[in-house]
Amino acid sequence: MAQHYRGGSIYIGLGLYAEEIFVDDQGIVCDANTFTGSKSQHEEDLAGKMLVPAFRDTHSHPLFAGREAQGLDITSIHTIADLGSALFSHRNANPTLTWLDAAVYDRSMAGSQTRQTLDEYVADIPVVLHADDHHTLWVNTKALEVAGLMQSELPSLSAGRIDVDEQGIPTGILREWPAMSLVMDLTPANTLQEDVRALLWAEQHLIEAGIVECQDAWIDRGMAEVYLEANSQGLLKLDYSLAFRADVESFSADFSYFLNLSEKVNHSPRLKAQAIKFFVDGVFGSATASVSEPYLSSKSFGELNWSEEAFIAAISLAHQNGFQVHIHAIGDAGVSFALDSIAKSSPRPDGLNPVIAHAELTTAALLAQAKELEVSLCMQPYWAQNNGMLLSCRDHLGDNRLHSLYAIKDMLDAGLNVAFSSDWPVSTPSVLAGITVAVFRQGSKNMQKHNPEQAVTLEQAIDAYSSSGCKLLGSKELGTLEIGQPFDAVVIDRNLKEEDLDGYLTAKVLATYKAGKNLLV
Repeated sequence: MAQHYRGGSIYIGLGLYAEEIFVDDQGIVCDANTFTGSKSQHEEDLAGKMLVPAFRDTHSHPLFAGREAQGLDITSIHTIADLGSALFSHRNANPTLTWLDAAVYDRSMAGSQTRQTLDEYVADIPVVLHADDHHTLWVNTKALEVAGLMQSELPSLSAGRIDVDEQGIPTGILREWPAMSLVMDLTPANTLQEDVRALLWAEQHLIEAGIVECQDAWIDRGMAEVYLEANSQGLLKLDYSLAFRADVESFSADFSYFLNLSEKVNHSPRLKAQAIKFFVDGVFGSATASVSEPYLSSKSFGELNWSEEAFIAAISLAHQNGFQVHIHAIGDAGVSFALDSIAKSSPRPDGLNPVIAHAELTTAALLAQAKELEVSLCMQPYWAQNNGMLLSCRDHLGDNRLHSLYAIKDMLDAGLNVAFSSDWPVSTPSVLAGITVAVFRQGSKNMQKHNPEQAVTLEQAIDAYSSSGCKLLGSKELGTLEIGQPFDAVVIDRNLKEEDLDGYLTAKVLATYKAGKNLLV
């Protein structure tokens, strides 16, 4: 049935609004003549609500989010006493449990974050807590014992670290994946069908956020198979792009797997596997992101995970085999290293420009270099607020650097393609929450604004979640509601153009359309 939408605020993208919009019976935006020539028509009065292009999340981890949801949720806990109570109660309620996995804990939580603290509440089985930055684990003694980290000399790591006390004994804090994987690789594995259920749980949350396309930016062995299985059962409603994670220690051995799985994935119209995810550095919360000026806390400059020679070779191999590179780089030195390596690598595939994700600390010179190299930036606007996750970095960065983070307006003014994403489960998958912080640079009314001169307009924020996301992913769709485009659209319960912060904070997605079909029905 053809549709005619009117009576609300209709944003078609790229700064343009329309009084009305027509959709043919195939779910394609059309003109009035095509609409009236359809066999049947439906008039939809938006009644003051807002219609915008559907959202793309260009850097998320839905399968991880679904897996975490199967464990203990500690997201709303902010004291060690309450955390301990939750762990103790969960263990007692599940006496057959052999591994206690919980997410996410607040890194800014006051008190002693050590293995002994967790041992007071659960000591007989491994306890593994994921930090809100997802680059840190807090584990109990049993988890360290199972991983062999309490009985022998600690292993050398390519990056990250195992925190130790004055006697050289692990404290229970593991930073960055090479250290975290020593425990995480021992986690009891889900069955394939358990993982399919976890993915579908996550997909429903993406749909409720107004998302129609998502890039899973961390695919290890066994994860692409989950998407393939869900797709083979006809269960997926959204489009997914999969980015294989490159491990500096095993990249050469893993590359044949990337090629093999991408060939299987790319046969599906719902799935594509066209990107390889590289970690150049760490995060500010652990003082492992690579910076040009030393951290105030450690006096170090953070860490680079790759040598220049190896990284250029890896990027070149990816490009030569048709893969887009999707590079995690947070510190300014990390961003510089990524850009210099891109410049020295072999040409990229047509339509798949290199991507730098996060780019939290940048300079005008770095943005100019990114523009010259036609690099897309994948940003997480929800992080640009003075919450616990950001403020926990102050001791490492100092006030000046902390204030300068997430220079999104400067990026747009430099002419860069800036796409927004969530990095869920690091933060909420809610696009409206991301838009709120992008526009107001605060996540609540009582919060001081963070770097407010970097606020963007509502239209810029919507474009970053739609048309810019399509461009970053090399999609055939434009991510707009222009004539000839699929009616991928979101209905919001109010006209955000007329709302203040209160209105943004309480706005809701009412409908998520993909090619004219409401996925929320």
